Amino acid sequence: MITTLGLRQVREQDRWLLWGWRNSERIRTVSVHDEEIPREKHDAWFTERLPGMHNKTVIVEWSGAPVGWFQVEHWDESTRSGEWGVALGEQHLAPLGLGGALPLLALSHAFTRLRAVQMTGRVLDLNKNMLSIMRRLGVPVIDHVDEPSRQARGEDIGMTVYRVERWDWPHIHDLGSSLVSSSLRAAIAAAYSQPLSE
Repeated sequence: MITTLGLRQVREQDRWLLWGWRNSERIRTVSVHDEEIPREKHDAWFTERLPGMHNKTVIVEWSGAPVGWFQVEHWDESTRSGEWGVALGEQHLAPLGLGGALPLLALSHAFTRLRAVQMTGRVLDLNKNMLSIMRRLGVPVIDHVDEPSRQARGEDIGMTVYRVERWDWPHIHDLGSSLVSSSLRAAIAAAYSQPLSE
């Protein structure tokens, strides 16, 4: 099997894949809303949101297998701004370094395909891995929320807020590209040379 990176639109058949990923203990632990989502609630949410997910929720595949996703949320067409989020659903199927490259994939999508002007991201203080990734990428910090997030478990957890402006993006892209392996860098470049798959 050829080891390639693929980016595609979310599909109807991803309904339960996303539910399983989102409800995994690993992903819920680093999510602002860490409660387990009931099947019925997810089903209704997915049915309502699927039409609006076009170009906003992207499934990341490796060698043809779905391994994670990134999304653009709260998109404002008039200001061309929004928020980004990422998650690696299948760590064991993804190549080393792909999890750390997900913010690059999300921001590349926003700034090149959606022509974003400004993008905001949020990372909980307990997500040490992503905090380290954002630091290495040089993503500007705009705030640390002192009013902590209240998670389902009753934990008070702070959050770092990041913002990338259009003029920041070329530097972040170049720096991030230099931090991934040459093979992964080539796979990312190849994926973005193609239209987003349906």
